[in-house]
Amino acid sequence: MLRGRLPTEALLQKYQLVEYIPLVISIRRGDLRTFHKTLATHQDEFIRRGTYLLLEKCQTVCHRNLFKRIYRIMEKHQLPLDNVVNAVKWLGMDMDLDEVECILANLIFRGYVRGYLSHSKRILVLSKKDPFPISAVIKQ
Repeated sequence: MLRGRLPTEALLQKYQLVEYIPLVISIRRGDLRTFHKTLATHQDEFIRRGTYLLLEKCQTVCHRNLFKRIYRIMEKHQLPLDNVVNAVKWLGMDMDLDEVECILANLIFRGYVRGYLSHSKRILVLSKKDPFPISAVIKQ
């Protein structure tokens, strides 16, 4: 999951890992609210299995998918960060502009997103060719 390769619901049900299903769905959708809610709900189970810290790291993939979804909705290569913050707040997550900018800077640094941030203009400028590369997520 950390590499961006998510199991199917049928596979998780086959091995009685149903508590992972909402996590996988939320990572696919970029739904941070459901991701955090599921992680908190099943925290004890994940800690007991020794997967909690790994699942917390999957939040990076969830962020990437959220920003990819915003990019597809807006259909622009230059995204004003105010619009990104509004989308995150609509999900019920309490993030300010600086936090979103920090998350995006980390995603760009790690290769999850191709582009750059214009801090002075408060704009995320995405590459016109493959701004969200799949290979970067899987390669790690």
